[in-house]
Amino acid sequence: MGYSAESAVERAYRDSRINRIFEGTNEINRLLSIDMLLKRAMKGRLDIVGPAWEVQKELASMPSMELPTGTYGKEYKALKDFKKLVLMVAGAAAKMQMDGQLDLKTEQEIITNVADMLMDVFIAESTLLRVDKLSGMTKETPQEVYEAMLKILMHDYTFRMQRNATDALASFAGGDLLKTMLMGVKRYTKYTPQNVKALGRTIADYAIEENGYTL
Repeated sequence: MGYSAESAVERAYRDSRINRIFEGTNEINRLLSIDMLLKRAMKGRLDIVGPAWEVQKELASMPSMELPTGTYGKEYKALKDFKKLVLMVAGAAAKMQMDGQLDLKTEQEIITNVADMLMDVFIAESTLLRVDKLSGMTKETPQEVYEAMLKILMHDYTFRMQRNATDALASFAGGDLLKTMLMGVKRYTKYTPQNVKALGRTIADYAIEENGYTL
């Protein structure tokens, strides 16, 4: 559909790139997002040290055996863990900088990893809240289609979070510290793997039946 000029989808594909650079290239904005976050934390306008320290203490404790409840309990639990993972990685990098072992101004790769994680958390939370809200609304599209989209996204983002966190940590930590942090990565990316083939077919079957994008 994205290659057919008579389709509205083709226009969206063409516009998607320019929409990313209207207010500056996405690469620069990714770096600035983390820079602004750290500056606000250093000035006391935003507390990330406290939550980051709580995550560090949690890593030293036994994992909770409590099972998530509710319709989207697993997704809310995964989202909460994603946020903890961002705090763990960003907190570790910030501490390295404060100790003089790292200069984040010259480590754009690490900043990019954390920025990508932060953006994935934002999109995951927005999608989850939207799907949860739709579950209580009257609509033409079956809820299972929205749920399929949500589960595919959470499945994919679990591996993206895992990769970005691992790449960042391995670039500035080593020895026992790295081993501990990687255990944290594993702990906070435990969303149940999904049958993306079946979920994808649920979405595709609905689109084919409607003969268009009606979501």
